[in-house]
Amino acid sequence: MKKYLPITLIKYLSYEFIKCLLIILSVFLSILLLTNFVEELIFFKEKQLDNLLLNIIILTIVKTLNTLLESSIFIFLFSGIFFFVKFLKNNELNSIKLSGISNLLAILTPALLSFFLGILIIFIITPISAEGIKFYEKYKRNYSQNNNLIVVNDSGLWFMEKNEDNYKIIRADKIVDNDFSKFYNSTIYTLDENFNFIERYDSKLIFINKKEWILENTKVLSNIGNPSANEEKDYSLNSTIDINELKNLFTNANTNSFWEILNSIKKLNERGYSGDELKIKFHKYLSLPIYLFSMIILATVFTINIKKNYGNFMYIFFGVVSGIVIYFLNDLSIALGISGKMPISLSVWIPIFIIVVISSINLIKINEN
Repeated sequence: MKKYLPITLIKYLSYEFIKCLLIILSVFLSILLLTNFVEELIFFKEKQLDNLLLNIIILTIVKTLNTLLESSIFIFLFSGIFFFVKFLKNNELNSIKLSGISNLLAILTPALLSFFLGILIIFIITPISAEGIKFYEKYKRNYSQNNNLIVVNDSGLWFMEKNEDNYKIIRADKIVDNDFSKFYNSTIYTLDENFNFIERYDSKLIFINKKEWILENTKVLSNIGNPSANEEKDYSLNSTIDINELKNLFTNANTNSFWEILNSIKKLNERGYSGDELKIKFHKYLSLPIYLFSMIILATVFTINIKKNYGNFMYIFFGVVSGIVIYFLNDLSIALGISGKMPISLSVWIPIFIIVVISSINLIKINEN
């Protein structure tokens, strides 16, 4: 038998793994495109929209890119299983071993390749996906029932509330301890439909009870003049803004790429919001290359380590079950982090640590055989 140089073998293994990855990626992409297309079609079916089909296709593609990123660990897990099953059935692993080269090369080559692909994903793909989600949300907001906007910048928290006959623009210095029921040092501008000024409320504290806003120690300035503009009084305003919706506007971490997420966390912290969702996203970005690496090693547990030639359905079953377990483990750990039972950063890394340990043990067993 001809003995291959390691570099030649590495190129061959990389090529075969990329082929498997593209096949699995195509399967996931097809399913997600179809699912997201149907979802957007249902959303827009009663909307008056020009070029309906074209807009739905654009939104579907934009959303699917982000969904693929969220599914990347499962894509690589199935790619690893597919890759090793193919090598087992073609008896190529035995051929590699007989040539005097350890089977570890066949395992570590796709694993390391996955690690570097993970780095490319967080540096290059996440900025594209984040901009796409920003576009998606901005476009969908024009056709949704929620007309409220939010911006966080150096001057504070800014909200816009659209009502039937006017607009309200609310600016608050900060919140305290993630408590969205209280805004400190706030200003509310009321504008008519043409954005002409009507009145302004300057309040030291706004207390929010459901959809009732109680303004304490407040001065009012009206466009028709106000002889008691310097007088501080308490006022009550009704609002269409729901506190839970307001919180949710802070939680879409997918609009932040790896390059800008730390700055977003800093801004939110300065305004009194912990930004836990963004911190979780940041550590997910950092851990992605290691996660993808460990997925390939984990795939050997269901293929090389079993040493049985199962049908394709059984390998798919192994992949689905392991995917469910990983998903549950991630959610459980992050839930513990958000609830304060453990540090946020640790809640992201613990599932990865567990998978890496299991994979490493399996790798040692394979090397000893």
